[in-house]
Amino acid sequence: MKRKDFAVFILSHGRANEILTVNMLKRGNYTGDWYVVIDNEDDQEAIYREKFGEHILQFDKKAEAEKTDTGDLDNDRRVGVFARNAIQDMAKEMGYKYHLQLDDDFRYLYLRFPTGKGSSLTSIEVKNLDRLFEILLDFMDNTSVSWISFALSSDYLGGKNSNRYRKKLLPKTMGSFLMRADDIVRFKMRMNDDITTCIGTWEIGKPNYTIMYIQVNTPETQAMKGGMTDIYTDNGTYRKSFYSVMMHPGYVKIAKQGIKFFRIHHEIRWNGCTPMVLNEKWRKTNAV
Repeated sequence: MKRKDFAVFILSHGRANEILTVNMLKRGNYTGDWYVVIDNEDDQEAIYREKFGEHILQFDKKAEAEKTDTGDLDNDRRVGVFARNAIQDMAKEMGYKYHLQLDDDFRYLYLRFPTGKGSSLTSIEVKNLDRLFEILLDFMDNTSVSWISFALSSDYLGGKNSNRYRKKLLPKTMGSFLMRADDIVRFKMRMNDDITTCIGTWEIGKPNYTIMYIQVNTPETQAMKGGMTDIYTDNGTYRKSFYSVMMHPGYVKIAKQGIKFFRIHHEIRWNGCTPMVLNEKWRKTNAV
């Protein structure tokens, strides 16, 4: 990879033998720097180091927890927010200008685009990640965007005719984060830290987007052992959603999600927390 100011950091815990994201990078012929980030409370540390050697980075989880706003008094550290914050410090200390945080359960990275008639979208697995990342870094170089994420399968409901796809850039970020190393944004809340933090950065003028041309493919939620599966199994989405409500009650509420079978989930009023830019045609040219 031509850019030497960029690296990929993969968050992992308790999944030393099934880090799907490393395989995804290899299939995409990625040649840049990459690391698997683990904490000092992972009982699979020896396996990680045997499999990935110099690609392993480790942080002190308890120390990171002590300086992270988790929104509660719980001591359960089986969550990813601490790793997300530790990685930002690592990337800056290692001299990178940008870094990409990826969860460890990403199977594929697709390009999504419409072909022919109808609402369907074509999926093509990315086989030249170096080129894709260089394009995204060029975008970051020439904009004031704080970070960008890749879309999830649920973002494509309705196909190319959906409002989400037509927007091309969605004002929310989850799961993957291409970030600036010199502009650290501390993730907050024990659960739902990604969506909660992205709302907060919009409030202080730091735009962040999901780019709809690129999708990550992941296993079904809570299907894999390790990671954050245990805490989600113990608590469900009810508690998870309330962290966002507690942090941003003016924009987020609890609502039902589903068509036939429902579950509790958060609902965000994006028009309330993101800037609304008017079309130039509404400009009052004669205004005093």
